[in-house]
Amino acid sequence: MDTLIRESIFWLQGHMSAEALTLWLFLVCIVAILALFRTYGVFGLYVYNALAIIFANIQVLRFTQYEYFSEPVALGTVIFTTTYFVNDLITEHYGIEYAKKSITLSFWTQILVILWMLLALGHPLPDINTNQSLNTAHSNYTAMLQLFTPSSRILIASLAAYICSQWLDILIFNRLRILTKQRLVWFRQNAAMFVSGVVDTFIFSFLAWMLLSETSISWHELFFGYVLSSQVIRIILNISFTPFMYMSYNYAPNRTKIFI
Repeated sequence: MDTLIRESIFWLQGHMSAEALTLWLFLVCIVAILALFRTYGVFGLYVYNALAIIFANIQVLRFTQYEYFSEPVALGTVIFTTTYFVNDLITEHYGIEYAKKSITLSFWTQILVILWMLLALGHPLPDINTNQSLNTAHSNYTAMLQLFTPSSRILIASLAAYICSQWLDILIFNRLRILTKQRLVWFRQNAAMFVSGVVDTFIFSFLAWMLLSETSISWHELFFGYVLSSQVIRIILNISFTPFMYMSYNYAPNRTKIFI
């Protein structure tokens, strides 16, 4: 019983492909978003985004191998990209001011988690000796140290990219919403998420691998090796979100008239 979750992980690794597991992850995210939206409205979406940001930053440390990619791919993209979809959802049904609050709340959630773990990990270590339970605790400490102590360069780049790209996403979405007189939902969502996705990757890559890095990469590598190549999965996800944006009108606590 104690090893059930661990055994489930090993079973998934042996019986399901990376593509299938990514699809399941996407579906779990969508079901969670719509269920929270239906049950708790905008507050449920706030909770989802705050959790998604935290776990996306943890999942990005895990790599997997897709069949049609020559190099291993870092996880976290699916969950992180859903936060843009959720903020567009909030903008569509509640207005841009509520979406701004979602972004700010998620940003400060990240800061709070960093502070919590910094203080927890900063506690002095006990004398292990031959105590088995303390040996286990020390192993847990080492694992937590790996998960919750990113380099300052990566942390700054991540936070800056997040806040800038998320604000840009809802600003574009809201502006297009006004210009199209609330029509063309599919266009507004995909255009906003695509532009903000490119900006997110560019800001992070520029800060992490050029401006703050001791060994800076070239502009060519920045654009073609980091920015453009990472948009393939994001574009697929953006398109996949579209039917669920339309579906959200059936889940909204106060249904809004929909214009195709």
